[in-house]
Amino acid sequence: MRKGTSEVNILIIEDDSSIQMLLKLSLEVEGFQPAVVGTVTEGLEHLGARHTDLILLDLMLPDQSGFELLKTLQQIYKEIPVIVLTAKNEMNDKILGFQLGADDYLTKPFEARELILRIRAVMRRMKADTIQSIDIIQVGVIEIDKTQRTFKVAGSLVKTTSKEFELLWLLCKNPKKVFTREHLLDQVWGYDYYGQTRSVDMMVNRLREKMKPHDHVLATVHGTGYKLEV
Repeated sequence: MRKGTSEVNILIIEDDSSIQMLLKLSLEVEGFQPAVVGTVTEGLEHLGARHTDLILLDLMLPDQSGFELLKTLQQIYKEIPVIVLTAKNEMNDKILGFQLGADDYLTKPFEARELILRIRAVMRRMKADTIQSIDIIQVGVIEIDKTQRTFKVAGSLVKTTSKEFELLWLLCKNPKKVFTREHLLDQVWGYDYYGQTRSVDMMVNRLREKMKPHDHVLATVHGTGYKLEV
């Protein structure tokens, strides 16, 4: 298993059972954490409930075109990279896929090794983009300034503790991305607090009190954790 890949969650949206199995096994061998669905509807349900780092998307799906899903992903899950998998090799389809937000494109049949290399290349690009300095984020009614350590809701300054600010910064960098309580605990408090997930719930409740009447943007994902809903 390669270092770090066990933390990469990949959603496979593909309706062919044989290809599903091949992709899942290939990713597991490389240490990735794959999840498999067969329709657009199931894919959106999964994205709403589970943290996802990358999507492998077939264009020919039973309930909706993959092109239509790409449009939706650009609206609400723009931060998640997408590699399109298709039996089509038409240049117009490739151009449209890239225009709609695809990060890469593979034509079936393809070698599993090539897919793995493309996944790693996309993840490297995403990591490089993340490393670039971001000081101020504006999303919905929220503005957060990392340099000044200030947090505003609908133009009003909200006083935060250091830990509260760190939690908000993480959520604001990843709007609509679902974070488990354990992930938030690790990122904000560190390993010393492992297992004390109630600390996360208590902090979110405090922040909601401070953010009223816009407290709904700190949304609970039942059974999982929290996300910034904007």
